[in-house]
Amino acid sequence: MSAVRRKKAGFRKSASGNKPTRGRSGRQNKDLFVDGILDTWAVRAAQERSKWLSKPRLHTAVFEQARHDEEFEKVLATNKAAFKDKSDAEAFARQKEKRQQEIDTAIRSLGWSLERLKSFIDAVVTYRGDVSIQNYLSIRQKFPEVDIQVAHFGGIDALFSLEADFKNQGINPDLIAGALDGDEPGVDELCLHLLDLLLKRDELPKSGSGFIDRRRKAVSDASVNYLITTILEAYDWNEHVYRVPASLVVLIRHQLCGTQPDLDVEYRLRERKRSVAMGVAQCLNPEERLSINKLKLLAGISRTTAARWLKDQYFQHWLDFGRRQPWEELLSAARQGASKNLHE
Repeated sequence: MSAVRRKKAGFRKSASGNKPTRGRSGRQNKDLFVDGILDTWAVRAAQERSKWLSKPRLHTAVFEQARHDEEFEKVLATNKAAFKDKSDAEAFARQKEKRQQEIDTAIRSLGWSLERLKSFIDAVVTYRGDVSIQNYLSIRQKFPEVDIQVAHFGGIDALFSLEADFKNQGINPDLIAGALDGDEPGVDELCLHLLDLLLKRDELPKSGSGFIDRRRKAVSDASVNYLITTILEAYDWNEHVYRVPASLVVLIRHQLCGTQPDLDVEYRLRERKRSVAMGVAQCLNPEERLSINKLKLLAGISRTTAARWLKDQYFQHWLDFGRRQPWEELLSAARQGASKNLHE
């Protein structure tokens, strides 16, 4: 099922609120209305994506090299120096002209003035010298009409230099080489390899003879995080449409937040409070006061938890809401209300 069809099905279910419709024509009209909304959304989303994908994406190295050419020529002029060998001068001129042609091709559709181009090159050179988020955001904010290539780590030279370090931690350098171009099977194989090494590290003893040395030789988070970054930079460097391997998602999730991040725990707790509150509300008489003991029995929770939930504004919101709404409308309303930013 496509994303649009899934949205349509979910939207129809939410809009209906599980309520009976008055005849087939009413239901069909509602479906047509929902389909119209979602089709409009799909067209707009496709247009925005197309516009985003068509944004010029500039590789920064050529701009930095062009600036180096200018600075080198200034040094020669200041010192009244010149190339000793004519062939070297010609090679430099050819390289400079080639880089300028690349820049002209890259920015041709932008209509930049020489002043704006100079400002962009200044920003790019600054960013390549310090790839901070401040310098990156500065470029994106000053030049919103373009995107830039941001790869900074990795590459085959780095792999050769760090090969021994990776081997010592049990990381197969051949698998790294296979992932450097963003090739999905290569990335998948490397990520599975890293996940296996992380699992083996977790299984190492934390005491006993030689345990410290064994843990030092295990794969490090620094190495895993570095390799994740090189994979993502490979995707950035190669301008193709990729399918992200699930193993990469699992690896990133493990390194960033684990399987139970605080926000996910909070979300699930709120969902449970909401479900319990609406269910309990259906068991109460219109004017009945909910006691700690009754909530404990109805929800199957401890007395301490029941007392805490009764003081909870989020729980009380859904309890009061459930008292006012007939059961067949609760699920529809809950779907809409769950998206609101309700705080305890």
